[in-house]
Amino acid sequence: MRRLLAAALATLVLPHAVQAAPVEQVVGGIDAMIFVCTPIDPKSARTGQDILERAREQRKLNLAFIRATESYRAVYNAEVNRLLGLVPKDRLAACQSAW
Repeated sequence: MRRLLAAALATLVLPHAVQAAPVEQVVGGIDAMIFVCTPIDPKSARTGQDILERAREQRKLNLAFIRATESYRAVYNAEVNRLLGLVPKDRLAACQSAW
């Protein structure tokens, strides 16, 4: 009985835990692109903001909560550092091809 209950709980809880990490990573990546691209390609940054806003509305995301997670910060910081490490020409190309 305990094994059955544990298996049932795992099937209910596990999919939600698996889905939470990618959302944090996606939001972190989008925010990083917006941060880096805003001064060099405002059009790309605006597109990223629109994508993030649509996702927030459709999936009812709590962006403040997501941005407070360690997974978000890890992806955001890594992506910002990667993009800022590119030469300006490559950074502009990354911004223009991000979406």
